Amino acid sequence: MRFADAHSDFGILRSMVQEGTVSKQIENDFVRDLEIAEVGMSVVQVGGDFNHDTYDFRERDIVLQTMNLFQPENIKQHPYLEVAVSKKDIDDITNRGKSAVILSIEGSTVIDTKFETLDFLYEQGLRNLAITHDYQNQYGCGCRVEVDTGLTPDGERLVEYTAKKGMILDLVHVGEKTFWGAIEYASQPVFVSHSNSKRVFDEVRNITDQQIQAIGERKGVVAVNFISEFLDPQKGVAPLDRLVDHIDYIVELTSIENVALGPDFFQYLMPELDYVGDVIGPADLVRVPPALETRGYSEREVSKICYENLVKFISTSLR
Repeated sequence: MRFADAHSDFGILRSMVQEGTVSKQIENDFVRDLEIAEVGMSVVQVGGDFNHDTYDFRERDIVLQTMNLFQPENIKQHPYLEVAVSKKDIDDITNRGKSAVILSIEGSTVIDTKFETLDFLYEQGLRNLAITHDYQNQYGCGCRVEVDTGLTPDGERLVEYTAKKGMILDLVHVGEKTFWGAIEYASQPVFVSHSNSKRVFDEVRNITDQQIQAIGERKGVVAVNFISEFLDPQKGVAPLDRLVDHIDYIVELTSIENVALGPDFFQYLMPELDYVGDVIGPADLVRVPPALETRGYSEREVSKICYENLVKFISTSLR
């Protein structure tokens, strides 16, 4: 069984290792676990509208520094990982048993409204973009703002511009009004990389039935987040059954083709986080298939949820 991860903070981890604030061993162990678990694709963040410790990943210099860590001469220290920018790349990398890395930013504050920074990042390999991360920027509003004023005129231009470049749009973290504005203007493939069902658990980071259905209608995927506080109202480690509850509901609203995994592993930098079923890193992903099979999913359906759906979506979305 192979796996695909719709939202990985491995880029943030590498950046902090580079700065000397995190042990290189943590990075090496993470990559070792990716290979052990046969994670064949990861959508990796190299920046976003957030900070960690003293590092602000909205700053252009930090994003460019992190992007540089994934250039061929710098990523070769991890032979299992290779950056992909096209369907051809993905097919080649995965057919050789390696792991395709799709570079992404989780929020677009770093992008100037002339899109010069975006053009440069695209040339360096960026292929996926989220509008914002929880709060407001020059392009739209996140899910934690008091009043979501929607996609801005510059946000409309951003969505259209990324479509022309053949980039994927991630509608995670945005407020509902901003979400629907993006849906209106997006001609490119859209997905949600690490959120769950608001009907199953009413939490601000989760998305509504209508949002889930809109993603399904556009042949996108909703990738479920493994952090317990987004799955279940009870504090502490949620049982794996709760993850499957969210998957069941998304399948019910869309189809077996429209759900994937977006674990959001970050315990190596935030040890206080609880993850469903104590699935705290890539090596623990092997616990997910049995939980799905117990609920009645076939081996083929489990493979679609854990790997095939995300790889197909990303592959067909890229030029």
